[in-house]
Amino acid sequence: MSVVLGTAQREQAGSDSYNRFEYQAHWIVYHIINQLEKKPKCIVFCEFHDDMAQLADGDGSQFEFYQIKTKEDNDDWSVSELSKREKRKNGSYKKSFLGFIFYNFLKFGDECSCCHFVSNNNYDLDVRTWQSYIEDNKCLADENIKLYDKIKARIKDEYADNIPSNFDEIYDKFIQKTFIYQSELQLSTYEDQVSGMFFKQLADKRIPINTANVIFQQIVNDVRIKSKEKISPPISFRSLVEKKGIKI
Repeated sequence: MSVVLGTAQREQAGSDSYNRFEYQAHWIVYHIINQLEKKPKCIVFCEFHDDMAQLADGDGSQFEFYQIKTKEDNDDWSVSELSKREKRKNGSYKKSFLGFIFYNFLKFGDECSCCHFVSNNNYDLDVRTWQSYIEDNKCLADENIKLYDKIKARIKDEYADNIPSNFDEIYDKFIQKTFIYQSELQLSTYEDQVSGMFFKQLADKRIPINTANVIFQQIVNDVRIKSKEKISPPISFRSLVEKKGIKI
């Protein structure tokens, strides 16, 4: 069985406010609309191991995992903030955002092709430098060893109690296949932005506006429902699609 389908989901507290949850749901709808033009034969899974996962159709397909986070202040995300660990009430620590992304590569191996971190806010110089190299398919270790080692030290410290024997190999895949970017959706206007994008997509389809609005609301509600649906792995792929998936 697939490791992804057979692994219990990590602790997921979900969005800590209505607005954060709605932003996440609308970003998934925004992503689906974009994918209609780019990669229609794929399946999006809502709140499956991460805020969202995507699987292309076909044998041997790999999962992509997405974290969708919001910030109400205007501060740029930094490496230290992305790797900051929150303390639980029992004294233990949760994994950081980057720590959870590293976990996907560690746990799922070849079934994980890449990971994404998406936010309404921008990123500081270190994060943008990291991303500028990997987006051009350049090796961060060759281009900026200081930054490569800085991020590596944060991840290694987070996994100090249980460092895998192939840590360096996993880290190299993590550093080259983790894509971090700012969403076009603003925290104050994301609902209007997504609905406007949807109606623009249907502009030449001659669909009545009332019908188009019903379709849009159905998609948003489907994402909301499937984001909250609880599952207990191991699970069949058919059941996963039924409970958590949206086919594009």
